Order: sequence, then structure tokens, then C-alpha cells
Amino acid sequence: MKQLTILIGLLICTLVAFGQTKKVEVDKTFDNITDVEVNVVFSDVVVEAADGNTVHVTGSLTWDRDKDEYEIVTRQSGTTLYVEVKHPRNSRGSAEGQFYITMPAMTDVDVNSVSGDIKVSGVGQRKVKCNTVSGDIVAEKIGSDISANTVSGDIALNGVKGNAKSNTVSGDAELSDIDGNLKGNSVSGDFRITNLKGNREISTLSGSVR
Repeated sequence: MKQLTILIGLLICTLVAFGQTKKVEVDKTFDNITDVEVNVVFSDVVVEAADGNTVHVTGSLTWDRDKDEYEIVTRQSGTTLYVEVKHPRNSRGSAEGQFYITMPAMTDVDVNSVSGDIKVSGVGQRKVKCNTVSGDIVAEKIGSDISANTVSGDIALNGVKGNAKSNTVSGDAELSDIDGNLKGNSVSGDFRITNLKGNREISTLSGSVR
């Protein structure tokens, strides 16, 4: 009887916790876009090239504090698409999200995330920017200049047609197959550079360069 009571209590707690989980989603398509700017929190972001002339945005965000309210906002202004997460200022619960964006290869993108990983592949005409605080950044087959910035995450850039900038505090940077110039800054992270065609300017305090 005692065990049955415990099981019922656990079940009730599970149902209550499940009931408090909240979620918002997005699934939209946009035409005539040349630039995409993403500003999200607690979310991983994946950007990939796709056939066609449209930008497709899918994603979701979940959180466990009933009093908090999150909102995914997509807004087109001219040829620029903005994807944003509106969030409470004093959130005390946990939240996490995932965003997946496909776009034509000649589209520029600027991704900004807090505590999320960023992966970008196959895009860029003039510039690609990736900024996160505690997440990793992976970018490959970039057709333009790229700027990658993170505080405690790692950076991996592979196959960049233009110039590359890599900035991290405690993370490592692995940079390969870069056609343009490379500028890198780190405090304690290591740099590993292969097949750089342009000039390099590397600054690190306690990390190594090879």
C-alpha cells in the first residue's frame, strides 16, 4: 500500500510538471529575402542552403515556468527577414529552443543566440555573422566573409571563400580552407589553422597556435 501511494504521488508530480510546460512554434516561408537576422535566447540555430528562392523558418521554444511568456516573432522589412524571440526580463525557469532555417545560397545571415549552438552551412554572398555566449559555432562552405564570436564555446570554420574573423575567450578555434585573410583573438583558447591562403593575425594570451 505504501509503495502504491508513492507511485501515485510520483505520477501526480509528473503530470503537474508536464502540465506546466509551455511551448510556442513557428513554421513560415518568405520570398524575396537577401538578408536574415536571427536574435534568439536559450536556442540552437541551424542555417542551411536549399534549392529555390524562398526562406523557410521552423522552430520551437519550450519553458517550464507558468508565469513566463515567450513569443517567436518573424518580420519582413524589404528584403530583410527578422526572426526574434521575445522573452520576460526576469525569467527564473528553464527554457530551450531549436530553430532550423533554410535559404538560397546567396543569402546573408546574422545569427545571435544566448546559450545556444550555431551551425551555418552553404550560404553567404557578402557576409555571415555568428554570435553566441556559451555555445559552439560551426560554419562550413561559406561563400563570403564570416565573423564568429563566442565566449566559452568552440569555433570551427571550414571552407570560407572570403575573410574570416574568430573571437573567443576560453574556447578553441579550428580554422581550415580559408581563401581570404584570417584574424583571430582568444584569451586561453588554442588555434589550429590549416590551408590558409591569405594572411593571418592571431592574438592569444595563454593558448597555442599551430
